[in-house]
Amino acid sequence: MKKSHVFDPRHIEALESKERTAWQNPEEIIPILNLKPSYIAADLGCGTGYFTIPLSRKVKKVYGIDVQNEMLAFLDQKIQKQKIRNIETILAKENKIPLPDESINFLLTVNTLHEFHDRDAILKEIIRVITTQGQVAVIDFKKENMSFGPPNSIRVSKEKSIRLFEKQGLTVLDSHTLRYHYLIVFGKK
Repeated sequence: MKKSHVFDPRHIEALESKERTAWQNPEEIIPILNLKPSYIAADLGCGTGYFTIPLSRKVKKVYGIDVQNEMLAFLDQKIQKQKIRNIETILAKENKIPLPDESINFLLTVNTLHEFHDRDAILKEIIRVITTQGQVAVIDFKKENMSFGPPNSIRVSKEKSIRLFEKQGLTVLDSHTLRYHYLIVFGKK
């Protein structure tokens, strides 16, 4: 059984720090995703909404999904303060995405692969909620030693990510190498 490595909400400030922009800037990454204004999107493992809020500016609606109430409460405060009307936060249970079948055009998950306890189960859920033409974008840390991010020992390499998603019937549509991360866009075959 795999050990869960869910981010500790006591360190929430690390997710919101200005330093994070230097190594992971949503304003540089989101334009790469080829989003459409009509999309219904989900940010799985949204945390504090670091990507959810910029994503909401590009699509019709975003579901910010997380397994931790503390993260969603923080995001809800940001949504209220910024008067954002197209984000809905949803508390999920591990390996369950509380959305209807084929209800999402685009699902984003950032820095989360090492946190998923049962990757096959969550990938089946991802496939269930995306439409036939839906896309899944995975942004995660390269499997390299760095002075920030999760320990290298629990990171999921780009190659392993591709194998995990292909095993579940998805195919690579696009791929980018970022400074400290990889970005892979998958679609249904």
